[in-house]
Amino acid sequence: MWYVFAVLQEPGPRFYDGPIPEIFGVVFDALRDIGRVGFLDSDDMAALDEYHPLGRGATLALADLAGVASGEDVVDVGAGLGGASRVLARYYGAKVTAIDATPRFNSLNKVFCDRSQLEDKVKIMRGDARRMPISGPTFDVAWSQALWQDIAEKKRLAAELHRVIVPGGRLALFELVSGPGGELHYPLPWADGPEESFPISSREMRELLFRADFTEIAWKEGPEVLAAAKDAAEGVSGMKAGAGLPGVDLSLIVPNFAQRVATLGRNIEEDRIGLVMGVLRRD
Repeated sequence: MWYVFAVLQEPGPRFYDGPIPEIFGVVFDALRDIGRVGFLDSDDMAALDEYHPLGRGATLALADLAGVASGEDVVDVGAGLGGASRVLARYYGAKVTAIDATPRFNSLNKVFCDRSQLEDKVKIMRGDARRMPISGPTFDVAWSQALWQDIAEKKRLAAELHRVIVPGGRLALFELVSGPGGELHYPLPWADGPEESFPISSREMRELLFRADFTEIAWKEGPEVLAAAKDAAEGVSGMKAGAGLPGVDLSLIVPNFAQRVATLGRNIEEDRIGLVMGVLRRD
């Protein structure tokens, strides 16, 4: 399901762009090497398609905090490879629209949905989070994970999220924020340098969302976020925690991934980056 849309594009790491056949080749060669040539269980890709800190645990914790329910319309903004979209569709019964500005991520997302038989439950659209191809209030839940640090125009992002949610609907977010520890070390999973990275503090994010007519329902920071993700991953009932297939992980598509993750860990340890998880009502 493809929609042609003229998008604005924030600066980003070079690996966000590039030939679609190249990313397909790398991923599907890895799958063939371990004997996966047809049907994919959506959990098989968890080490690759949960492209955010804390992985599947963070997705499950946020879905529970937001109370995502069967039949709800959810827009996954900055969906990437669609890991969270498939979790919300498969395990929570949501009707999901996955929006991302990166064509190669959308293409791979579509193949993953098709091969895990979720193509009727996840609609894939190309679009920019600051100007989504949605005509008006449509969704019960807007969902974002590790998106905000990619976008400089935060006021515009908040207004756009508000615009596409129906009155009384919710914004569910799991995001990275700047901490008091100083300037960030690079490279990071989302940026090669500061010209591609735009985190704000938790206080600034909450104030911005308040001004955009959102009302907080729940807000967690730091250790609370880590505990929630850990509990969600360990306490899954009737779902897989999603370790993923061996060798099918983000190192396939993200150059120097181990270095980027190590640098992220250093920033968190030095209080230069924090994690927040929140649910807000659209007034």
